[in-house]
Amino acid sequence: MGLSLGIFQWVIYWMNPSINPFSLWIVLAWTFGGGITGYLIGLTRLNKEDKRELKSLLKIKGLEFEISNPIAPENLTSIIHRLFKDIEFYFDRTCSKYPIEYYPQNKTFKIYYDGKLKSKEQILKIIIKRYKDEFLIESII
Repeated sequence: MGLSLGIFQWVIYWMNPSINPFSLWIVLAWTFGGGITGYLIGLTRLNKEDKRELKSLLKIKGLEFEISNPIAPENLTSIIHRLFKDIEFYFDRTCSKYPIEYYPQNKTFKIYYDGKLKSKEQILKIIIKRYKDEFLIESII
């Protein structure tokens, strides 16, 4: 802010003979605009905890796949519970409240995992092997 005031005084000194209200307004806006912008940018800086939280949020990935036949409502709870137990090791618990979501209208599962390629491979292997009797994966989105 001190630098902005110094620049403002320098500009006023050199423009002294030709100062009118409009030029004074332009000089004020230009001088203090940089200071205000810098202040606002400073407010948006993240502390270590916020950076860590943002990093984990950006790392979360969603595995989405469509199944060929819809799951019967009476079987849905047990399937999701078993699926949760089988792949819970790969979830990122800090960022997703419901790591498994099922959308019956378009027969789609969405699984939020930790974002690692190895985790994605293991999740797909588990689902394909252990759940081949309950549903068949039609496509991975």
